[in-house]
Amino acid sequence: MVSVLDLQHRVDTVEEPASAPATEPSPGPEEFEFVLGRRQVASLLFVASVILMVCIAASYMTGKAMSPKTSSPVPEATVAPRESEPPPIVLNQEPVPEGPLFAEPKAGSVYIQMGAIEKGVSVIFAEGLRKRGLPAFVAPGPSEKIFRVLIGPLPDPAAYMKAKETVDQIGLATFARRFPN
Repeated sequence: MVSVLDLQHRVDTVEEPASAPATEPSPGPEEFEFVLGRRQVASLLFVASVILMVCIAASYMTGKAMSPKTSSPVPEATVAPRESEPPPIVLNQEPVPEGPLFAEPKAGSVYIQMGAIEKGVSVIFAEGLRKRGLPAFVAPGPSEKIFRVLIGPLPDPAAYMKAKETVDQIGLATFARRFPN
């Protein structure tokens, strides 16, 4: 019986010439290594950094050249004033007499209460109402940290209706209150 290995061995022996020496190495790919020291690695990283910086500078210059150029800045005087804000609504033409910003409400008088809020917000709220011509002030509230914003005292129903219309035009919710309650 003949095996495949025997056939392969016979073919190898037939193909080789008898005059060739058996110790000659067969030609093949040669193996080699790159050996880099610290100086070579540092110089390669320096060259790579320089190439990277050149690419970044080139892309910056290209972007700057492609950006639209402005001939002159627009002067601020040409900007039109905004007309979206309505003019302030004034209850009466003469300014409201400046009373104290913090006060106690008078017993038996009628006031319009705008809200019960913390001290800082109530001061700002009352000052805004005063700029609109309303006699607003800040009064103590139900606790030490809460203060009432009141408009008044309103001596008669006509003054109450006038103040109520002004507050309604501003768009704020209100309710009437008689003190002490």
